[in-house]
Amino acid sequence: MNYMTLHNDKYSSYCNEHLAEFKNQLRIEANSALINWPGRTAAVLLALSSLLTYLDANNRDNVYAVYTLFAYAIPISLVAFYPVSTLVVSSIEKHSPTIMDLLCITALLGFCLVLQLVFSAADSEAELSDVSRLLQAQIALVLAGATAFSFHANFWFTMVRNLLFSIAASIGLYVANAEFFSDNLLPIFEGLFLGTMINWVFHDGIRTRFYLKSTDADTRQHLYNQLSKLVYPHQLERIKLGDELEGTMPLKEGKAIVNVFDVQRSGQIRHENTADFFMGVFQAFLHICMQGYEHNPLRSRAFRLKETGDGFISSVGYPFLPLDSGSMADSAVSTALSMFEAFNLEVEKFNYVRPIKGAMGLAYNAVQGTFQSGGISSYDLFGDALIQAAKYEELRKQPVIWDLFTARATELGYENFNILIVQETIFNSLSPSYQKLFVELDLADESLKEEGFQLMYDNEAEFLYFHILE
Repeated sequence: MNYMTLHNDKYSSYCNEHLAEFKNQLRIEANSALINWPGRTAAVLLALSSLLTYLDANNRDNVYAVYTLFAYAIPISLVAFYPVSTLVVSSIEKHSPTIMDLLCITALLGFCLVLQLVFSAADSEAELSDVSRLLQAQIALVLAGATAFSFHANFWFTMVRNLLFSIAASIGLYVANAEFFSDNLLPIFEGLFLGTMINWVFHDGIRTRFYLKSTDADTRQHLYNQLSKLVYPHQLERIKLGDELEGTMPLKEGKAIVNVFDVQRSGQIRHENTADFFMGVFQAFLHICMQGYEHNPLRSRAFRLKETGDGFISSVGYPFLPLDSGSMADSAVSTALSMFEAFNLEVEKFNYVRPIKGAMGLAYNAVQGTFQSGGISSYDLFGDALIQAAKYEELRKQPVIWDLFTARATELGYENFNILIVQETIFNSLSPSYQKLFVELDLADESLKEEGFQLMYDNEAEFLYFHILE
């Protein structure tokens, strides 16, 4: 089996598997042919043929000469009125392959009508013989033209159609002149054969084009779907409009509250589905971040910056504006509490033998967006807010601070607990209802100084605030 046969089989199989789409493509092709230059060219040629036939018949003093002007009235009318009819009744476009068949058969029968009119007016054997020689050369050409173009998905149907067209032409020729018909059986077969061969090439061309167009569209859709996993929807839209990737996200410096989440003692988790557990947590967090996402202006509940194995970093206020027009601090704490709720649900589903708890640190400061300068360009944030948030989350690892957290948890009756630690600036910006959740820790307390505690990367802070929750 050669290369072309393999590809033809592949195209044929693909069209059969996507038959509805292929038929729709054929309807589009037929509609386009009727409206655009193919249909217009056919109508002009038929009109020109009518005029030339009339002039020749008139020169021969044919009493039926004037009728030859109307032999192709139906096919010409189909081309002329089809565009208007589709504007009035759009469903007509669905029947464009059938209308194309009607155009071909009426043109073929119009030719037979011309033959009958010409032969009927022949006064002598000499004139009849002269007219026969003139028309004989047109039979194969006209029949080939009528059978060469079809817009049906099944080529066997097209072959039956062409055979019926040939039978109709034969009957028409016989009615026009039986002797002329018997003398021209070979041109009839030639026209049928030539038209069918052209039709096969035409059909195979449409089939190939449909395959390439469809598979290319499938490939582009697959690439689009995969790219949507790497960038946000508004970035995809702007890239489609011609923007560079680097212009789809804010790059100037701004202010944001960064949330750094980490699972306490995650290295001690021993389970075959640990990776699935973390994936579920991060997907739940992403869902929270994307709540209310819109891109004009660019806003959402939070921005997912990155996942760090057992951690999750997000920001509120940059690069996406917060949903609420009020306090950014309230939005950040509300989002953090929602994340803890989602985290607890995932832990419950995980059903681990020991408690799993998380910790979050929130800090407000400068951030700036950037794309990597080389390789795969991914969006990232840098700035003091990220460093400070990470340091606030890590405070739980300091024994003197952990003892204070544990004491507060004991007061609340919690043996194991989640921890939310926020910067002083954020606490001071919270509404009273949220401030009530937090416990204040004076960084100038003597017990902290005795332990040599020092808050790194936020030297101006005088207090920190924490919230213990199940």
